[in-house]
Amino acid sequence: MSSRSPRPTPSTAQRPLSHAIMDLHRALLHAEARKVGIADEPYKMLAAALGDERFAWLKPLSDLIVTLDEAGAQGTLPDNTALAPFVAKARDLTAPGSLVYLRAGALAPEAPGIREAQATLADVLGMLGA
Repeated sequence: MSSRSPRPTPSTAQRPLSHAIMDLHRALLHAEARKVGIADEPYKMLAAALGDERFAWLKPLSDLIVTLDEAGAQGTLPDNTALAPFVAKARDLTAPGSLVYLRAGALAPEAPGIREAQATLADVLGMLGA
């Protein structure tokens, strides 16, 4: 018998939020990478995402993904109440007038997946009471 405790699983509310934020982040990252000519070079894209100033506007979304996933892995997001600060942060980061919103608007004409990802995230935030 193992003495390890079972690993917490993501809550039913956390999973859709996490996936919606990741899908938007991915769409934005790829659109920005296409714009600077590195979309077909995964190592350059990763390096740019980590340290290129042209991608710095994505960092708040990246940070939210990490903290949301860490909290879920620790089992601290059992319900919508515990998830509320993450919902509020996602809403703030993507609100009209925010840097992410403005940049997404500039990139969306060449990357229709951005609008779809934004709509999905808005739906998830709506379901979670944001």
